[in-house]
Amino acid sequence: MLTFFSFLFAIALLVFVHEYGHYWVAKKCGVGVLTFSIGFGKPILQWKRGDTTWQIAMIPLGGFVRMMDENEAPVASNVQAKAFNRQHPLKKMAVVFAGPFANLLFAVLAFTACYLHGVDSIKAQVATVMPGSIAQQAGFKSGDQITQVGKNTIDTWDQLQVELFDYAGEPEVTIGVRDAHKQERQLVLSLSSLKAEQFDQRLLSRIGISPFASQRIVAFVQPQGAADLAGVKVGDEILAINQNPVHDWSDVQALVLKLGHKDLQLEIKRQQQNLMLTAKPKMQDSDGQLRPRLGLAPESDSAKNAQQAVKVKLGLLDALHMGVVKTYQMSVMTVRMFGKMLTGAISPKQVSGPLGIAEYAGQSASIGWLAYLQFLALISISLGVLNLLPVPILDGGHLLYHSYELVTGKTVSLLVTEWLQKIGLSLLLMLMALALFNDATRLLQG
Repeated sequence: MLTFFSFLFAIALLVFVHEYGHYWVAKKCGVGVLTFSIGFGKPILQWKRGDTTWQIAMIPLGGFVRMMDENEAPVASNVQAKAFNRQHPLKKMAVVFAGPFANLLFAVLAFTACYLHGVDSIKAQVATVMPGSIAQQAGFKSGDQITQVGKNTIDTWDQLQVELFDYAGEPEVTIGVRDAHKQERQLVLSLSSLKAEQFDQRLLSRIGISPFASQRIVAFVQPQGAADLAGVKVGDEILAINQNPVHDWSDVQALVLKLGHKDLQLEIKRQQQNLMLTAKPKMQDSDGQLRPRLGLAPESDSAKNAQQAVKVKLGLLDALHMGVVKTYQMSVMTVRMFGKMLTGAISPKQVSGPLGIAEYAGQSASIGWLAYLQFLALISISLGVLNLLPVPILDGGHLLYHSYELVTGKTVSLLVTEWLQKIGLSLLLMLMALALFNDATRLLQG
C-alpha cells in the first residue's frame, strides 16, 4: 500500500506542478483557461472557480490545461482577446515553457529543502590520487583534506564538485588543502585538458581523486569465468590491463568493455609478486546487449567508507545554490541519457514505466521523507526535461511551432500540425509501450 500511495501522490503532485505552471503564466498573459485537470478520462471530482473548471479524472497518469482557442472550439466575440491562438508568439512560448520550468523549479526547491534539513555526504578528504592524473601533477596526496576552492571554503565532496563546476572553461583553479600533519598548502590544479562538457558527475574521477581507497583487490572470482580460467585468484590486485594502468574498479570495467573483444593481458600483484595472465573475456548479456565479462568483483571497505560520511546542513543561500546546481547537473545528465538511448549507447531496457517508478517511489518513501523528496526532485527533472524535447505533442514541439511563427510571422498550418501531432503521439505511445514492456519483464523475472 505504501508503494501505491507514494506513487499516486508523486504523480498527482508533479502533474499539478507542471500544469499549474502553464495555468499561472496563461492567466498572467491574459489567456482564458477553461479546464485544469489532474488525470485523464471521466472526472471523479469537479468544481468551478472563476472561469475555470477544476477536476480530478479517473486515469492519474498525466493532466492538462485547456485554454480558449479558436482552433479547437468557437470563442465568443466578447472574449476573443483571451483566445490562445490570438496571443503574440512570445506569450505562447511563455505559457508552453512554464510547465517544464515549474518542474525544474520544484526540483530546485526540493533539493534546497533537503540541504536546509541536512543530507548525508562525504568528507572532502582524498584517499586515492590516480598516478599520472592532473591531480597528481598538481601535488595532491592521499590524506589531504580539501578546504578551499578559489576563495570559497568547502567541507564535503558534493561541495567540491559544485565549486569546481563553476570553473568549466577556466585554465586552472587554486585549491587549498590540509595534510595529515595539519599543514596548509595551496595547489594549482590545471583544467586546460578538460572540455566544458566533462564538468559532470564524473568530474572528480577525471581529475584523478577519490574519497575512497583504491579498489583493485579481487574479492570474488566466478567459477569457470574468464578470470578463473586465466588463473586469477581472490586477493589478487589488478595493476594493469593490456599495459593500461588500473587505479580503481571503474578502470577495470571500462578497459574490459573497451578491449574485451580480444584477449586481455592482466598484470596482477600476488603476495608481493607481479604476474602476467592472459584472459579471454566471455560475452554475456547485460541490459539486452552482449558485453565482454571477466567474471570478477572487487572488495569494498565499508568501515573506511563509513568514516568518510558526514551530514551536510546549509544556510538558505548556500542550500539554494546547491539546489540550483544539483538540478542543472541532473538535467544535463538526463539529456545525455536520452541522447545515448537514441544512439544505442544505452539499452532501451533502461526505460522505466509506471511500475518501475512506483517501485522507486515505495523504496524511497520507506527510507524516509528526505529520500522521498529527493526522489520527487529527480522525477520532476525527468518530467521537465522530457517535455522540453522537440517532439510534436510535447511542450518542446509546441515551442518549435511558436518559434517558427515568431521568425516568419506565420502560424504552422492546421494540416501540418495535425500530422506532426500524430507522429508525436505515435512516438510517445511507442515509448510508453516500451516502458510497460520493460516493467512487465522485470516483474516476471522477479
